[in-house]
Amino acid sequence: MSKKRNRQWFMGALLAILTTLVWWVYFYSPLQDSITEANAEYTLKLEKKLRVKKKIKELEAIHSENMIQETEVQGFANLMIPGKNLEEMNAVIQQKMQNFMDKNSIPLQKYLVSGPGRWMDYDVGVLEFTVTTNHNGLASLLRYLEELKQLVRIGQLNINYSRSRENNLHITFRLETLFVDKD
Repeated sequence: MSKKRNRQWFMGALLAILTTLVWWVYFYSPLQDSITEANAEYTLKLEKKLRVKKKIKELEAIHSENMIQETEVQGFANLMIPGKNLEEMNAVIQQKMQNFMDKNSIPLQKYLVSGPGRWMDYDVGVLEFTVTTNHNGLASLLRYLEELKQLVRIGQLNINYSRSRENNLHITFRLETLFVDKD
């Protein structure tokens, strides 16, 4: 009986060893290899990320004067004329000009919305105004347009002089306004 029991122990131990060996060969070892590969790949990616961060810091240090700061972005946004589209923006500019002219007693003779223009890849609203005024009115108009801290420029300016006592200048000017869609 002792031989039979020893044989059973031997067979049980052999079965346990074979089971452990099969488990090691088919499950544990491949998983260890996958874990090792994943760790190696993780290390490479981490090193690459650190190199990219270092390069970004170097470029920021070299080109810091060229980087757009949040305050600059907000400053540019403040220059924008409010409006969801070109028509709304033109209406805002027209209203600003009308208020200025009313306040400075500059009679508006004609107002015309011209077809939109282009600057680079952006639309430009084009408005044409015809007014009669004197030299002081012209100076006030030009000062107002210069101090208007928005993306508006004079695209064209025609001044005709007449010998009348008041409002001896007949002025036609075209305002061009940059429209940048915020979406």
